[in-house]
Parts: sequence; structure tokens; C-alpha cells
Amino acid sequence: MSEPQVDEFDETFAALFQHATPEAAAKTAEKLGAEARLCVLRQEWYAPPEGLGDWVAAHGGAAEVQALYAGWGLSARQAASVVGRDDLSAGLGNGLVEALGDGRTRLAPAAVEQQWRAAPAGRFRLPGAFTDTPLPEVEERVRARLGSDERAWETAFDLLAAGFPGDLPTLLDAAARYDSTVTAPHGDVDPGAHVTWLARIAPGDLPARLLTRLDAWPLSQAASGSERGRLAPLLAGVHDPALWDRAWGGRGTSFMTEESRNADVERAFLRRDDPRLNEWLLTGITRPKLRPAPATRLALLEGRPFGSGAAYPLPRTEAVRARIAFPPPAPWDTDLLRLCYDSREPGLVAQALSAAWKGDEEVLTPYQQLVAGIRLWGAGQAGLLPALMPEGAAGPREEDVREAFGQALRLRDVKPLRTAARARRERRDEHLDEALRTWRLRLPTSPRTSDLYGLTQSEIAAVSRTVTDDRWYDVDWDLVRGRLEASEASGHRKVARERYGILLARADCPADVARALATPITPLSLLRIYADRDTAVATLSTCCIAPWSPRDGGALPQAVVRAASPQPGWAPAVTVEDVLRHAHPARGVVRHADPGAVGRVVTEALEEARSARGDLDEAELWTRLYGIVPYSAGPVPELVRLAAALTAGGEPVDVLPAAEFVVRPEFGDWAERVRTRLDVFPARWTRAVRLLAAGFDGPLPELLDSAQRQEDETGEPNRAFADHCAPALLLGLAPGAVIETVVARLSLPLCTLLARTTFSADTVRALVRRGDRRLWDTLLDGTRATWPFDGAGGDSGLTRRRMQTDVLIPSLLAQDDPRLNARLVREHFTRSRYALRVRAILSSTPFGPGEAPVPVSSDLLADFADWTPDCGRELPEWTSDEHFWDFPEPVLALQALMAVRQTNHQDGPYSRLSLAQSLTAATTIAEAGRFDLLQYVVDHWHIRYPWRDHLDQRELVEEAVTLRSAEPLRTRLARLG
Repeated sequence: MSEPQVDEFDETFAALFQHATPEAAAKTAEKLGAEARLCVLRQEWYAPPEGLGDWVAAHGGAAEVQALYAGWGLSARQAASVVGRDDLSAGLGNGLVEALGDGRTRLAPAAVEQQWRAAPAGRFRLPGAFTDTPLPEVEERVRARLGSDERAWETAFDLLAAGFPGDLPTLLDAAARYDSTVTAPHGDVDPGAHVTWLARIAPGDLPARLLTRLDAWPLSQAASGSERGRLAPLLAGVHDPALWDRAWGGRGTSFMTEESRNADVERAFLRRDDPRLNEWLLTGITRPKLRPAPATRLALLEGRPFGSGAAYPLPRTEAVRARIAFPPPAPWDTDLLRLCYDSREPGLVAQALSAAWKGDEEVLTPYQQLVAGIRLWGAGQAGLLPALMPEGAAGPREEDVREAFGQALRLRDVKPLRTAARARRERRDEHLDEALRTWRLRLPTSPRTSDLYGLTQSEIAAVSRTVTDDRWYDVDWDLVRGRLEASEASGHRKVARERYGILLARADCPADVARALATPITPLSLLRIYADRDTAVATLSTCCIAPWSPRDGGALPQAVVRAASPQPGWAPAVTVEDVLRHAHPARGVVRHADPGAVGRVVTEALEEARSARGDLDEAELWTRLYGIVPYSAGPVPELVRLAAALTAGGEPVDVLPAAEFVVRPEFGDWAERVRTRLDVFPARWTRAVRLLAAGFDGPLPELLDSAQRQEDETGEPNRAFADHCAPALLLGLAPGAVIETVVARLSLPLCTLLARTTFSADTVRALVRRGDRRLWDTLLDGTRATWPFDGAGGDSGLTRRRMQTDVLIPSLLAQDDPRLNARLVREHFTRSRYALRVRAILSSTPFGPGEAPVPVSSDLLADFADWTPDCGRELPEWTSDEHFWDFPEPVLALQALMAVRQTNHQDGPYSRLSLAQSLTAATTIAEAGRFDLLQYVVDHWHIRYPWRDHLDQRELVEEAVTLRSAEPLRTRLARLG
């Protein structure tokens, strides 16, 4: 086995190594080497085991001692060891030597002293970066110094906000004297960034009172910083809407950004169940994208509590009650109205129905309009219906809905509405799609998976009850199965999962549908699988919990771990230890698990290894474990088992699973042997790839033996191999002609796996030539998994960029497929260097071996064909290129005329075209009779040139417009020769 290298290090090893015995840790420290020891010592979140610290103090170099002291401090015993070593005197700084003294006192980490003595106070620093938050030890010192003296806390707060130039001890001394004067304040201190930590740790009700002392801009800055999650409960406790406006609802940044909501912050406000605060959440946030989700706002309107112990309904302010009534003082947005059709408040139901009948946008589906009518009837508010559809006004657009409402009003009976609703429910496809859209809106946050991970399991369980108890929508599970099967066969599993994933929230979701939707694991599938231990263990054992490079929709390991912890309203059938025993890869979950749980699983695995092997050299095991962690796809017990097997003297190639050995650097030494064994026989390469993708768990020699046998392997990719590069790396060793044959023999799902993971140019070309649009889409989407080793020893990112430019794009162009060409133009050929390719595509020029003209996609031509300056629609980015100056399409010629060069913000715009090129483009436009485009050029001359430059050209174009003739342009162009 090769020596562990620094670039192989993974912090998962530090999380596991914490639980080594002192004796084993000390012996391992010697085996690891200086560079590896430094990697362990510099891990910010994982304290090294005591034995390693003792060994470093007694035998480590100066850099290691410095790292131990800076990150974790020295015990009295360790300090005494360092003081007694004459060999370190030259390497250690005088300051550290003096601090060590006689080695009888434990020394705090250097980072604590650095923050404590840093000036200006509040300008904290961690290795490599500044931070807004001090270390816990620094916070403790501040609390101990200021105690419960409120005036001292207020003085310290004011001094920090004003830019106190000294360090923390000096600041606290001044605060204790109530001296709020500041001399030579430090100019680059941002009050919002550097004082909120002090407000947060203050005692009693001081935190909220201190925050009110900040002006709007510093408070808004603080609310968007790293402290926002911890400040939210403090701000929520202040009954001051003006303060909330300054922090959250103003024009600047806020607690919730448009890109990503902070669920903890929002919940801190909601769980107060405060009528005034709820009113502000509904009316005080001016930016629509920052408002709570529609389901949350509906709950606020209906008075549903978010905290524990509050009675339903919550008290509501006059402003909120006015908005519930019909007609309301102001309309609600469409997504909220779409949920109101089934509201407990008749006024909201009436408002949704009114918007559906009077607006141009489809607010409610026909079925939901009928449900809304039934709801109003059941609430005794049928009298509102005539007001919603007065004579001559718009009403239900669908004939069956219009007749049902008319008959119900004439008979004064709800039965016609129920009959029409039943008829609508029989439309299975339409009914299912309506239900999916509705239930997604009922999520308390955006349906994006990354947002759902911010919810607790009890909150997700509440969503489950809401969705399951929906009496208006049932699910035809056979229809769902059919759609999922069709989606998987067509290679669009991700789309199907996103569309139907909400069904996992239903308690009646069948097990087979749940399994089909639970890969990769999402918060909703956690709710489903963690409720039953057998199902959970099976899923954790077969699913890749955390891909090496998670794509959108992949599992977040912290959520997988957190969901195994009991919470209010949630009692999972599995424990965190169960997750650590079965979830893989271990590197995904270990770093997010409680150290105690990790320690118990590690201890258990070590005991099993000792029982299996008798006398176990634990230090050698940890050394071997260090080398395999970055590349292993197994759970914690398997890591320990493999490391234990290696301690017996076995070679990695004979011990490690083939898939894990293939992605290791030493696999390069075996590449030629693999080529020799598999030779030029496509059947052997095909079997090897299929075996790897199906989850073959034997070592590489066994894989090669199996590949040489005659029996064929037709298995599909294992779910645990969703993003594993091993099959693609292995196939990449084959000759190009062999790869072509292998790709033709493999199934579409296996080819999709190769498309996501390959770094081989020959494989990419073979996948493209297979001619399947779904593979083209996968290759173009760029959702490639990134493993620690790319099979070529180089940088994976650089390899991928070159692969796209030099291999993938030319191969795709050679297919001469009109729809594919259109996608390439729209998504990849938007820069000037691709202009010749775009011209060739628009000119029907073939790129492949054929000579026949390639039709231009009608969709691509539609991007600009009907464009006029007054249509209000922007032209797509790919059309904006000066290289179209002599192209016969008038709109593209216009875009070339309007392309400008501007080297910096001080220079004015100048055309990218010469005079002759400009006249050629203008002539093209005029000869096509598009004088409206030429007028656009005249009217927007300031975009092409500063107003007073080249007026002769402008007047020439204006003359052509006036005469509605291209002759003036042709004449001038002829003079230029």
C-alpha cells in the first residue's frame, strides 16, 4: 500500500480518529508521517485524540506543535513535554516558548488569545478568514467580565458600534467604568457585523433591547449575516414592527434572501403565535419573494398556531380580519388564492372563486371551482355566490361548471355541484395533476429539496397529515405506477421524482411507489422510510445517501442523520447508530453525526474486527483507514473491516472492492494489466462494466476473472452506484473501437450512468454516436459526478471543460440533428467565438459526413422571426453578434448593427462594425422591407454611438427609412467599392 498523501486526506478520518485509544493514537501518529499529522491537527471541528497530542508534544516537529497549540491548546503534561525538548527551541517562536513557561498550566488555543487581544475589538479572526462570531471561550470571558451589569453591557455595545479601537480587555474595562467615550474610532468597523454577537450573549432581556439601538442599515446587515439564525428569536421577541421593518422588511438585504429562505429564521417568528407579529408577516414585507410561502400565509390568515400549546384559532388583529372578509381591501397573490378554494374561512374561499371567474389567469381549476362552491354551501355562505357572478359579468368558463352553479342556485341545493365534481374526478390524468400541483403548494416552503431540508420531521409530518387528509383528491396508484415506469424507461427519472415526490407525504403511499420515489433520499422519503426500521435499513443499505457531487435533488447527509433523532411529533424507528452502520458512503454522514454515536459504532466495529482476527494492531488499522477513507463507498463498519483486512498484510487490489480500487491513484499501476486481461474482446469489457455498475463487491482480480467467463451479465445499475465513476473509468481503458461496441450493447440506464461519470473522450464520442436524445441531454446537462480521482491523474474540472469544448460539442454537431442544433445554439453558442458555427447551422450546412442540407429547427427560427421593436419581447442572447452583419436575416442583421464595444464604464459605446459592414447590414434590412428595424436603429443611435458621432451614417439610414428604399444605402456602399 502506498504511503498516505496529504491530498488524499478527508475530514471523515478525523471524525473517526477521535475515538482511537490513546495508545493506538500515539502509535498511529508515528506511522502517519508529518504531513498527515498536520492534516489531522488542522481540522477545525474534530479534536485530535489525546494520544496523538501527547506524541506530537514529545516527538513532533515545530510546525505540528504550533498547529496543536493554535487549534486545540496544550494540556499541562503536553506543555511540559514541549518545554523539556531542546530540539524545538529554534523552531518555536519566543512568544510560544514564554507562554509555555514551566509547562505546569494548561494553555488555551492560540486562536482564543488572538481573538481576545485583536484590535479593533470585534474584528475576530479564524485561520484563513475573518468571522463575525467569537470562539466560545472568548464569549465566556466576556460574560464573566460584564456579569449582570446592564449598564456595562450597554456601554460595551455602544463602544463597539462606534468603532472602539482597542482590544477586548480594554473595551471591557471601559465598559465596567461606564466610559462611553471613544478616541480615534476604527473606521472600517461595521456596527451591524461586529456588535450583534455581544447582544446575543447578553443576559436577561438585554439582547433585544440592545438590538433596538442599531440603525436600520447596520441592523439589516446583521440580519443577513452569519448571526441571522441566532438573532431571529431575539428580534421576534421585540414587539416593535418598526424594528422588524428595519431588519427584515426593508429595501436592503434581509433575514430571508430571494435565492434561499432561512427556515430557522422564519420559524422563530411564526412560533411566537403573536397576533401583531403575524399581521406584520402578512402585510409588512414589501418584497413579494421574501414573503412566507402560500401555505404559511394561509395558516396565518386562518389563525392556525405554529408553536406548542396555543389554541386554535389564534386571535387575529383587525387588519387580518378585514383581509379575510369578502370583499377584501386588497387582493392576494395567485398562489395563495389557489389554496383558498378549500379554506376554513368562507371569505377566502369567496375571494379565490371571484378571482377565478373575473381574471384572465387560471386561478382555480374547474374542479376546484366546484369544490369552492361546495365549501361555501357547507359553511352556510351560499348567498355570496350571486355576488360573485352578477349578470353580464364573467363567470365559470367551462360549460359543465357554469351549468352546475346555475342549477344549484336555481334549486337552492348543493347536489348539482357535487354531481359535477364527481364527474370531474373521473378524469384520472387531470385529477392527479391537479392534486400534485395543490399538494406542492401546501408545503411550508418551496418544493425545492434544498429548502425542505430546513424543516423538522414534525413539520414534514404535519404536511403529511394535510396531504393525506385531503378529502377532495384521491390517488389512482396504478396510474402513478404507469407514469413512473414510463418515465424511468425514457431516462427522465429526475423529472418524475420531482413531479411525484410529494406523494411520499401521503400515509397511504404504497411501498413499491415509495421505493421508486425514495432514490435519492429526500425529506419526504425520510418520513416514509424511517417510520419502519426494516424499510429504513434496506433503503440505507441500497441507496447512495450522499453522492460525491450531489446534484439538485440529492440527499443532504445532515438531514439523513438529523431525521434519525427523535423530535416533537416524530419518533423514528431507526437511530443515528443505525444510519452510521448502514448509510454509505460513510464520509457523507459521519461528519454530521453526534461524536458519541460515531464512537459507539466505531468501538463496535473494532470489537468485531478483533473477534474476527484475534490480535489486531489498532495503530496499523488506523493508518490503513487513513488511506482508504477518501475513496470508499461503504458504511463505517465496512471501512473498519477493510482496514482490518489490510493490516494482515494484504494488498489493496486483493482486499478492496473493485469499484473502490478503480478510483484510487494506485489503480494507474494496474491499468495495463486490465487492458491485457480484457484485451480487445468487447464481450469482456461489457461484462466488466455491467458487473461494476450492478454493485460487484469482490476485488479487481475477481472482477477480471468474472469478465472472462462466457456467461453474460444483464443486470441494471445498482442504486448505490447512482454516481460512481468506476464503470466509466474502467471502460475508458479500452480501445476506441471496443468502447464503441460496448456502448452499443449496454442498456440505456447504464449508458446514462456512463454519460454522467465518464472522463474518456472515446466514451463520450461513442455515447453521442449511439443517437439517443436522452443521452445527448445527459451529456449536455453537465451533471457529472466528481470523485476524488478522475482516472487520468489530472484535474477533473479542467478535464471536463476540455471534454465539452474539444470532444462533446463537435461530436454532437456531427449528428446534424435540427433539434439538437437548436439547443446548442441557444445554450452553448452565445458568444462571438461560436458565430461561424451558428452561421453554418442557420445556413443548413452539415457538420457530419453527409452532404445533404440540414433543416433549421422551426423553433430556432421562431426565436426571432416575428420580432418587432414594439412587441415587448427581448431577443435571445445568441442572436446578439456582430458576425451576422452580412447574414440575410434582417433581425440578425439588426442585432449586428446594434452590437457595441465598450472597454470600460468611462468610454462611450462604439459600433463593432466598419462602415462597409454597417451599410451591408442596413441594406439587408431595407431590401427585406423591414424599415421598422431601420427606424429602431435611428431612434437608438445612442446605443450604437454617442449621439453626436457619425451623424452622416445616421442621416443616411434615416433617408432610407423616409424613402422606404434601400437605394441610398446601396449607392453609398457602391462608392466604397
